[in-house]
Amino acid sequence: MVSAGESPMLMRGNRGQSRSRIDLRGQGRRLRRGQTILEVLVAFVALIAGLLGFARSIVSSMATSGTSHEAGLAREAARQQIEVLRDMDLEDIFASFNTDPGDDPDGAGTAPGRFFAVEELDLALGDADGFAGEVLLPYVDVAPGVLREDLVDKRLGLPRDLNGDGAVDELDHAGDYQLLPVLVRVEWRSTAGTGRVELRTMLGNLR
Repeated sequence: MVSAGESPMLMRGNRGQSRSRIDLRGQGRRLRRGQTILEVLVAFVALIAGLLGFARSIVSSMATSGTSHEAGLAREAARQQIEVLRDMDLEDIFASFNTDPGDDPDGAGTAPGRFFAVEELDLALGDADGFAGEVLLPYVDVAPGVLREDLVDKRLGLPRDLNGDGAVDELDHAGDYQLLPVLVRVEWRSTAGTGRVELRTMLGNLR
């Protein structure tokens, strides 16, 4: 009902303006709600990314710790093997740890040979000999019972005068060496792939 003095057209205009203000307020609320949801989603994504990064750092730290522990076991095994060599008579070491079982000091096949076990470590993939540890001496594969001081092997510090006569020659010094270079290697399957530790020493009486 239109009151006196009030134009019907004016009332329709007022109602239209009221509806416009209501619509604008509704749009503003919806916009604010949309912005709030977007902010929550951004915060959630950031939180997930942070948690994933934290999880990766924990896994990486655990893998590094495991690898360090394995390397410590390997170093200790190599050190103990060197102590075994040092406790032996020098003249028996080459025959006991080369790859020729025929020259073993107490009879063929009685010496330990070049390989030794490290029970705490898993064998490297493709390991054919079944042992993680290995003693490397200066010999050639075609003549494993022959000790040559003229071999070129930087790992063992060769060539080098091994019998102390002041010369480096191509003769067999398995029976008269006074120095014996040794490399002890341990290889294993670690959490990061194949691990390797090598210790070198020089056994003997000459300096």
